[in-house]
Amino acid sequence: MILRFIILTMLLWSIGSSAIGQPFAPINIESAMICDGLLEDRIPTFTEPGCKGLDRQAIDLHKKQVWVRSRVNISEDLLNLNKPLGLFVSAKASSAFYLNGVFIGKNGKPARDAADEIIGMMDVVFYIPKQNLTAGQNELVFSMSSHQGYIRLANPIHRIAIAPYAAPSNIILNEYLPSFLPLGILVVGALYFGFLALRHRNDKPKLLIPFVALFAAGQLVTEVSRGALPYAYPFHDIRLMLILACAIASGFCLLWHVTSRFLEKYKWPVAGIAFALTLTLITLTPGFDNKSLYALQSPATFCALIAIYAAGEKKPKAAAYALVLLFFSLIIFLVPNQFLDVYFYYIVAGLLLFLFAEQIHILTEEKRLRATEQKRADRLQLILNESREKQSPSTVKVNQAGKVTLVPTDQIAFLKGARDYVELMVLDKGSQLHSETLLELEKKLPSTFLRVHRSYIVNTYYIQTLERDTSGSGSLLLSTGDKIPVSRRIMPTVRKALS
Repeated sequence: MILRFIILTMLLWSIGSSAIGQPFAPINIESAMICDGLLEDRIPTFTEPGCKGLDRQAIDLHKKQVWVRSRVNISEDLLNLNKPLGLFVSAKASSAFYLNGVFIGKNGKPARDAADEIIGMMDVVFYIPKQNLTAGQNELVFSMSSHQGYIRLANPIHRIAIAPYAAPSNIILNEYLPSFLPLGILVVGALYFGFLALRHRNDKPKLLIPFVALFAAGQLVTEVSRGALPYAYPFHDIRLMLILACAIASGFCLLWHVTSRFLEKYKWPVAGIAFALTLTLITLTPGFDNKSLYALQSPATFCALIAIYAAGEKKPKAAAYALVLLFFSLIIFLVPNQFLDVYFYYIVAGLLLFLFAEQIHILTEEKRLRATEQKRADRLQLILNESREKQSPSTVKVNQAGKVTLVPTDQIAFLKGARDYVELMVLDKGSQLHSETLLELEKKLPSTFLRVHRSYIVNTYYIQTLERDTSGSGSLLLSTGDKIPVSRRIMPTVRKALS
């Protein structure tokens, strides 16, 4: 199971990684100049007071306007492409751009205060005439402001780059393309196992797995929404909070599922402490990507420790849980920067596939146990009915030649339908004809009688053996020496009743 899970994960990742789009010519802002707090609404010379080298620091845009001068290296291959070029900008800001001193375009309107700012889009592209570019170093100057956001982000600028022109949504959707397969797995799993859990409402822990899938699917949908629904930059903060909320909810459901399954005692204190430590870690961690990361990794790590403890106690399936959860946590630990962008889709879907498989195993086992218990109950009921019939036999009224005779049912070995009549085989009295259909008489007989054929009903007390032939039909040998046919359609019911 674990090996198949790892192979599936890596296979899906290799398929998804092939969907990455064309390479960009990134803007180098590691050694850029930045001017903060200038009063003039013009391109600065970058020698004014308030201007300084960026020196690898992130650009803080929260509630302010900044000017940045940076460099971009354009290759001959990029210039010689027979395609128009565009300046791609993904940033939580309004912005304006100048390339080699030529105005390229505006995204909203950056300003010194919120009243003058016009809100821009989160992702935008500007067409660049190739005559404005030269092979080698080019100068890009831009102004950005972010007065309408709610959260101060450590990295509000996600990407500024030059590449062949395309709609930003196409680029983003191409990056999110690998997520659609695992998204389908999560949605189908949430619906299917949610439906199964609702059928067993008395067993609330079964609802946790569909909720893990539901919140993970919600996180993926919120991630993908950036490419599907272009939005103004203030909504990006709401989107980040939704992603974090889904990650926290998914992690908590996973934590409670594992504690409920493997801890009979102290599950409430253990789950409470683990969740409190997770929330503390999330609160103290800077950056929403890291917060979402720990919202998943911390509960998974606690779950792995719980499963390891349960494995030591020899609890069924605990070792499998421990291995899968340790693998999940290890992937996050080894590639934290790539996990949310690349591995998240497949690792979470793989984890849920494991949980789904375990749930299917549990449901199958429960169904088998219920069937066994039902079979025992049916058998016991049949024995009780036969005993009751022996002690106090019921009777049926037999209409025969204008007179009515009461025949004890325990004396009837079997009944055979003959159009509008029924032939009763009564012990020591032979065959008796009754003017009623077999269906009508069947309703009056006690439960010790079993319909085995379209034309035959048998008293189970007299059944000795059941023989089955290659066609699927068969026959019953009665203690009276009679042989009664069993139809193929009714054979499963007869076998179940006699087993």
